[in-house]
Amino acid sequence: MSNRLIKTRWFWPWQDEKEEAWLEQMSASGWHLSAVGLMGRYTFDEGQPNQYTYRLDFMYSDKKKLPEYLQIFQDAGWEYIGEMSNWRYWRKSSLPGETQEIFTDNESKIKKYRRLLLFMGFMLALLIFLGRSMLTGFLSFSEISSVIDAIYFCGGLLYAIIIPIYIVVCIKLMLRIRQLKHEAL
Repeated sequence: MSNRLIKTRWFWPWQDEKEEAWLEQMSASGWHLSAVGLMGRYTFDEGQPNQYTYRLDFMYSDKKKLPEYLQIFQDAGWEYIGEMSNWRYWRKSSLPGETQEIFTDNESKIKKYRRLLLFMGFMLALLIFLGRSMLTGFLSFSEISSVIDAIYFCGGLLYAIIIPIYIVVCIKLMLRIRQLKHEAL
């Protein structure tokens, strides 16, 4: 039986390259990603240190197209590790100094970030629409006098925190897209 290591680590959506580098360092030290889970939970199995290239792709969960999507990557030699929040995790053996890519040009990278931006923008709009009454109630709150008031206060506080985070994420993704466009020139 191999040893197993579970780590929890947070990466922002625009930090996928940083996450890939971390996963590659883990494999180089003998800990190979075997599963991913919610809230940045990574499961590693111990083995011989190996030079793996890890790549992430953001793809909506379309059950009908998923087998074809997986097959395209597997035909190119990529091993599917798993999914966390629509992020697909891929791995491929590589030689020292060799770089394997699933996106060979900036345009395909831009498309990945646009898919992510569209998803995050939709979620932001949904949060604003669903949470407007809680957020309005939170901003006009003077005192908590009942359980219902406390629920609205907590819900409004949560929305007051989450919505700015989504706005920052969307801005960061737009900046990442702009950077990739600039690099392509």
